[in-house]
Amino acid sequence: MMCLSTVYALENDGGQTLLCEYVSAVRVCGKDLVFTDITGEETGFSGSIRGVDLVKNTITVRKEDA
Repeated sequence: MMCLSTVYALENDGGQTLLCEYVSAVRVCGKDLVFTDITGEETGFSGSIRGVDLVKNTITVRKEDA
Protein backbone atom coordinates (compact mmCIF):
# COMPACT_ATOMS: atom_id res chain seq x y z
CA MET A 1 0.00 0.00 0.00
CA MET A 2 1.35 3.40 -0.95
CA CYS A 3 0.59 6.37 1.30
CA LEU A 4 0.76 9.76 -0.38
CA SER A 5 0.15 13.06 1.35
CA THR A 6 -1.46 16.40 0.58
CA VAL A 7 0.35 19.55 1.70
CA TYR A 8 -1.54 22.61 2.95
CA ALA A 9 -0.09 26.04 3.74
CA LEU A 10 -1.55 27.70 6.83
CA GLU A 11 -2.76 31.25 6.24
CA ASN A 12 -2.63 34.13 8.74
CA ASP A 13 -6.44 34.13 8.96
CA GLY A 14 -6.44 30.48 10.08
CA GLY A 15 -7.42 29.09 6.70
CA GLN A 16 -5.47 26.61 4.60
CA THR A 17 -4.38 26.71 0.97
CA LEU A 18 -3.62 23.58 -1.04
CA LEU A 19 0.09 23.56 -1.89
CA CYS A 20 0.56 20.16 -3.56
CA GLU A 21 -0.91 16.66 -3.72
CA TYR A 22 0.27 13.06 -4.01
CA VAL A 23 3.49 13.84 -2.13
CA SER A 24 5.76 10.84 -1.71
CA ALA A 25 8.87 12.54 -0.28
CA VAL A 26 9.81 15.60 1.79
CA ARG A 27 13.30 17.14 1.95
CA VAL A 28 14.44 19.86 4.33
CA CYS A 29 17.05 22.15 2.77
CA GLY A 30 17.94 24.77 5.37
CA LYS A 31 14.85 26.97 5.70
CA ASP A 32 13.28 25.51 2.57
CA LEU A 33 11.10 22.45 2.15
CA VAL A 34 10.93 20.46 -1.07
CA PHE A 35 7.92 18.21 -1.66
CA THR A 36 8.20 15.58 -4.40
CA ASP A 37 5.02 14.09 -5.82
CA ILE A 38 4.52 10.63 -7.26
CA THR A 39 5.47 11.82 -10.77
CA GLY A 40 8.76 13.33 -9.54
CA GLU A 41 7.61 16.94 -9.78
CA GLU A 42 9.05 19.09 -7.00
CA THR A 43 7.35 21.95 -5.16
CA GLY A 44 9.51 24.27 -3.07
CA PHE A 45 8.28 26.15 -0.04
CA SER A 46 10.11 28.54 2.28
CA GLY A 47 8.83 27.81 5.76
CA SER A 48 8.43 25.11 8.36
CA ILE A 49 6.37 22.01 8.94
CA ARG A 50 3.67 22.69 11.53
CA GLY A 51 2.09 19.26 11.59
CA VAL A 52 1.84 15.84 9.99
CA ASP A 53 -1.32 13.73 10.23
CA LEU A 54 -0.47 10.16 9.26
CA VAL A 55 -4.11 9.02 9.41
CA LYS A 56 -5.40 11.78 7.10
CA ASN A 57 -2.16 11.82 5.04
CA THR A 58 -1.80 15.59 5.38
CA ILE A 59 1.14 17.88 6.03
CA THR A 60 0.63 21.46 7.17
CA VAL A 61 3.30 24.10 6.69
CA ARG A 62 3.63 27.79 7.55
CA LYS A 63 5.54 30.42 5.62
CA GLU A 64 8.56 31.89 7.39
CA ASP A 65 7.98 35.40 8.71
CA ALA A 66 9.92 38.02 6.77
